[in-house]
Amino acid sequence: MFSAGPNTMNRSSWTVPQHGNPKIPKVREYAQIKMMDGVVLTGYVFVEATSRIQDVLNGATQFIPFVDENDAILLLNKASIMHLKPFDA
Repeated sequence: MFSAGPNTMNRSSWTVPQHGNPKIPKVREYAQIKMMDGVVLTGYVFVEATSRIQDVLNGATQFIPFVDENDAILLLNKASIMHLKPFDA
């Protein structure tokens, strides 16, 4: 039998988590990336719907998410990217 003890949380004290930043929709941009070590990757870069791939590369984050042709998710260090070629749809 369950007994409510002194450590039981009262439902009226529950709060809904507040998120400071709303989610911004992202789109996948098909691109080919050549890394500094010569590896060439083809797949998708995620870009905010109102941004360009250049904005992602010039942004403050050190890594960018990338999905290759095998649907593997990679985090690429921007400092290791030699060349990025977007393919227009």
